[in-house]
Order: sequence, then C-alpha cells, then structure tokens
Amino acid sequence: MQSVHSWLFGLLLLLAGCGFHLKGYQQADPALDGLFVEQAEQRDSLAGVIQRELVTAGVKLADTAETAKHRLRIRADRFTQRVLSVDASGKALEYELSLQAGFDVAAADGSERLPLQSLELLRQLTLSGQDELGYRNEAALLRIDMRLDMADQIIRRLQAQLK
Repeated sequence: MQSVHSWLFGLLLLLAGCGFHLKGYQQADPALDGLFVEQAEQRDSLAGVIQRELVTAGVKLADTAETAKHRLRIRADRFTQRVLSVDASGKALEYELSLQAGFDVAAADGSERLPLQSLELLRQLTLSGQDELGYRNEAALLRIDMRLDMADQIIRRLQAQLK
C-alpha cells in the first residue's frame, strides 16, 4: 500500500516538474499587464472571451484605453459554415465550421506594436439522424469552444511577441 502511495507521489512530482498544466490554464505574464482589450463589453464576443481569460490568468488589465500600456484590437471575428457532404436525398450530413479573426496591438502613443495578424480555426460537425435541434445545440457549443481556442491562441501570441 505504501509503495502505491510512493509511486503516485513520484508521478505527481514528475508531472509538476515537466510543466504540465490543465487545458486552458495560463499563468499571468507581466508583459501583458496594462493591456486594454477594445470592444470587450460583449462577454460572448472574442474580445470579451480574451478579456475574461486574461483576468482569470491574473493579468492586471487597464481600465481605459487612455491608461493602457497596449491596446488589443480585434479587427475581425467571423463564423462561416459550409456543407462538406450530403446524403442521397441532398440532406447535409457533415459541415465545416470556420472562425476567422484578425487582431493587432497598438502602443500607448498610438504606434503599431504588433501588425495585423489573422488566424483561422476549422472544425467538422457530423450529423447523425434527423435531430435538427440537437445539431443546432451542438453547433452552438462548438462555436463557444472555437472562441475559447481562438482566445487562447491570441493570448499565447501576445505573450510571445510583447516581451
């Protein structure tokens, strides 16, 4: 019994030592302190999700654009979908959901700190049966998940490029 506890303790130490973190967990980066996220008033928008993730990570965000060290501007945030496959009767069986976003960062004096960058995420959604309501719910959940993934990618880029 004691060897099992010793083995588990050793495994936990190994995981902690390799830098393992749960998905979505980010530590605050001092380089992001003083950042202002424009258009973050809508909590469900990409800008709102980014702001929420930064606050959760412990970043000290600026209250206004005037007091900010940097301003993050989301230039585009657009979902599209297209049919990938259909059945013999022409009913869609599989969709591709796409989220495109562009962002840039300006310094306090208005100069460009990071040029406009574009990202795109693609996900496939397969339908099973005649459940239209289930499809809509699944598509809505997938869009939420895609926004979170996009926010994480933008935050990682900011951490790497604003040092």
